[in-house]
Amino acid sequence: MKQSQLFVKTSRNAPADEEAKNAKLLIRAGFINKEMAGVYSYLPLGLMVLRNIENIVREEMNAIGGNEVSLSILHPKENWDKTGRWGTMDVLFKLQSQTKKMYALGPTHEEIIAPLAQKFISSYRDLPAYYYQIQTKFRDELRAKSGILRGREFLMKDFYSFHRNQEDLDSYYAVAQKAYARVFDRLGLKAVLTEASGGTFSKYSHEYQVLHPVGEDIIFHCDSCDFAQNKEIVEVASSDAC
Repeated sequence: MKQSQLFVKTSRNAPADEEAKNAKLLIRAGFINKEMAGVYSYLPLGLMVLRNIENIVREEMNAIGGNEVSLSILHPKENWDKTGRWGTMDVLFKLQSQTKKMYALGPTHEEIIAPLAQKFISSYRDLPAYYYQIQTKFRDELRAKSGILRGREFLMKDFYSFHRNQEDLDSYYAVAQKAYARVFDRLGLKAVLTEASGGTFSKYSHEYQVLHPVGEDIIFHCDSCDFAQNKEIVEVASSDAC
């Protein structure tokens, strides 16, 4: 395609209501367009970058046995009632149809993948099973911030695995950690594996944090052993060696 035919237009200025540096630069360069707070359209150049990132992620997930799926974005309320999260997840978009039936726009897909797995996993012989997707998610953020990094509509890769026992889960978790590390390495990002709160799922979780002065999280990081914790759960004692 000739550049004259490319659907892109650069701009001297970013929208006055845009605060995030990443979004300002991408808008001015013609990679994305801001539709409203927390919602962006990807233009040809931005979409090319996004697809390249997707392909790297997809290759690494396939390499550890992941089966790619595309799960429904519209969720029945019953699934969320069953897990108790219909009334507890404050970022859940809730919709009412013309028939008065209630639905949710998927902010995450545990409520869909678990019932689906039950249909296909009938015995221990069907385990382990690994599913992932790269799909648009919706979250009713009270204040969308950080540009394309935290929006109300965004693309996310989520991976779900099912195992015979805790030992198999722990073993595969280590495999997945290495896969994510390869993703960041191929993207040219130095990501620090960081302990964080597990939210509704567990006491702890792991985040991959890229050190940057404009970030919104504060982490405690040891340069000697590379151990890191998010400030929200930090347990550093004065007697600790690092």
